[in-house]
This record gives sequence, structure tokens and C-alpha cells, in this order.
Amino acid sequence: MPETVVHFQIRMPPALHEQLASWAKEDKASLNALIVGLLEKAVEQHEAKPSQKEKSLSS
Repeated sequence: MPETVVHFQIRMPPALHEQLASWAKEDKASLNALIVGLLEKAVEQHEAKPSQKEKSLSS
């Protein structure tokens, strides 16, 4: 059966890890689920913004 997710490691400051772990615990979610959700939202926001090229064309 093909794998449906990509596994990779991420390095972050310990304080950020603690904050994210606490947030995940409050939301009763895994740390992975929280981070994936945050990344998905960031990508959606990034894609919704006009690119620099689009901005310069509209000026």
C-alpha cells in the first residue's frame, strides 16, 4: 500500500516546541496535527495574496 504522507524532521527552538505542545494539549490534538493545520492555513493565506508580479502589473 503506498504511503500517504511524507515524513521529515524539523528543527525548532525548545521554547517554541513547548508552546506548540501546550497549544496542542489545550486543543486535545497531537502536536503533528496542530503543526500540519497551521502550515495548511499559512499556505492558504500565501496563495490568496497577490504575487509581487501581480502587484506591479496592477500599479
